[in-house]
Amino acid sequence: MKSIKTLLPALGLVLGATMAMAMNFAQPDVEKYRPTGEPDEWYDLTEVIPGPTTYQCNGSTQVCTFSEPDVNSTAASMGIFQKNGALPIL
Repeated sequence: MKSIKTLLPALGLVLGATMAMAMNFAQPDVEKYRPTGEPDEWYDLTEVIPGPTTYQCNGSTQVCTFSEPDVNSTAASMGIFQKNGALPIL
């Protein structure tokens, strides 16, 4: 009985670590698109990380990127779109 009592803190730690790993779900990739300004031409921002050398969505309530290459699709992110470098075109 004494040996079980001494193992309880270690078992609690193992159980807690197991639960933490079980709750860490991978986030699905979110597709992001933005019109280039040319007719029927879109930036494909799905693999592009926002930053000072790519693009930024500065705080605003307007749509920055779309979930599909269609202006009627749902918003992927909000803000004012600011292009800072070369971006891949769809």
